[in-house]
Amino acid sequence: MAGMFAGIGTAQVGMGGVYFLPGQYKVKLLAVKMIVSRKKDDLFIVECEILESNNPDRPVGSKASQVINLKQDAAMGNIKGFLAAANGIHPGDTARVDAEIDEDVSEYAVSSDNPLAGTILNLSCVNVKTRAGGDFTLHHWDPCEQPVSGSTEGQSKSAGGDTGIPF
Repeated sequence: MAGMFAGIGTAQVGMGGVYFLPGQYKVKLLAVKMIVSRKKDDLFIVECEILESNNPDRPVGSKASQVINLKQDAAMGNIKGFLAAANGIHPGDTARVDAEIDEDVSEYAVSSDNPLAGTILNLSCVNVKTRAGGDFTLHHWDPCEQPVSGSTEGQSKSAGGDTGIPF
């Protein structure tokens, strides 16, 4: 006889996220992963701890995430820009980004090895209007060239030439 909780063994825990709001941040990457949403969409997730923030609604010590739905036209470009920054490459350096950020790098970034965990990056978020008139938070990732304020550690793995993902 099936009990009240039949099916709990295969149920997914709801991991409703806290998203970035407009502002300037310095963050430490906690995890980069792929999940499948309830709607069966493939989602690229970047989970972070906020180290510096100018937005009081996302204070230092809080956690926030970026979620990129792979069905969106801009998804691959957004992921490529993030992976470039996480590997010490300025996303505007098109030649280097195109040469170094490929499918293998992307697959490894979301692997169970979690190779980018601990990487420190700068993040700028602004709201823009979508074609449909809705709000969308645009994320611009950059390598972190300076240590976290008041810290003797903190340069991103990539800032010193040791990239998060081996090429």
